[in-house]
Amino acid sequence: MARAGSSRSGQLAPRPDRGATLVEAAFVFPLLFVALFAIIEFGLAFKDYLSVSHAARDGARAGATYGNDPRADILILRDIQATLATIGIADSITVRIFDPNNPTRETEYTYQEGAGMGCDWVPCPDPDLPSPPYQIPAWDPGTRDISAPFTDRIAVEVSYQHQWLTSFFLDTTDFTVEADFQIEPQVFDP
Repeated sequence: MARAGSSRSGQLAPRPDRGATLVEAAFVFPLLFVALFAIIEFGLAFKDYLSVSHAARDGARAGATYGNDPRADILILRDIQATLATIGIADSITVRIFDPNNPTRETEYTYQEGAGMGCDWVPCPDPDLPSPPYQIPAWDPGTRDISAPFTDRIAVEVSYQHQWLTSFFLDTTDFTVEADFQIEPQVFDP
């Protein structure tokens, strides 16, 4: 009596469903790769969003402690730049520093690596530099109220344009995160 699937000579006979596995794999592998790339894409985008959010909070927190220091804006920008440089997205950000209670008092800075004369931000808020490129910010840090109990609030908005790797979904997405803090009192009125 011969076993199922074998011939009299002892060799296995060809099975009619041998190509089914290859056909199934041809259907499953593209879906698996699309799912894998989607997970990677959304993971990288989420990492960038969290980094921008963290940088905005760090900038606002730094601004709250620097108070009315004339170098406050450049120090805020350097803190944000240091936070984002570790993950490599510091070269394409825009930062807006403003008073959330009075939106007319605001300054918007754009990071441009190698912008010239020692300042990578346009306009340059570094008072240690000569007049060009230095420009007094629209909301001059020296005018910020640091007298207790009613100090100014400071808000920092960080914008970043995320580039998708595969462009399956989108080419770019803008991430904009805003954070604001009460400026720490540095003068206490009796």
